[in-house]
Amino acid sequence: MMGGGDRSQGSSSKKNSSGRNYSNQKIRTRGWNGVFCNCGLRTVIKYSTTPENPGRPFHVSPNHEFGVHCNFFRWADGYEEQGVVQVAQEIYNEFNWRIESLKSSISTLKMLMLLLLCIVITIGFGFVVFS
Repeated sequence: MMGGGDRSQGSSSKKNSSGRNYSNQKIRTRGWNGVFCNCGLRTVIKYSTTPENPGRPFHVSPNHEFGVHCNFFRWADGYEEQGVVQVAQEIYNEFNWRIESLKSSISTLKMLMLLLLCIVITIGFGFVVFS
């Protein structure tokens, strides 16, 4: 997969709209994040600091830090990795199909060039013989 890695920002503990604590200690990008918030932006992954869900990752709007957000919240319990694998497989299949299609087109063009070459040689030979 492309991209990814861990990036940390300053550690702090805040409360979400329901009054529960969350941490922005680690904002992690896991390669391609295909989860979008209600603002239409790719979500960021944060980690819960509540006693009920310690360290459990969740998605929130990237605008959440600025107070202009859409109240988007979704637990990130590994389903996004499955989605990424599925999307990657679809992209792989699409590229394979495209490559095979291009190979077929190249083959067809080679045959047409040979046919054209034969026609040119035949016409050229005809001019030489009949002149």
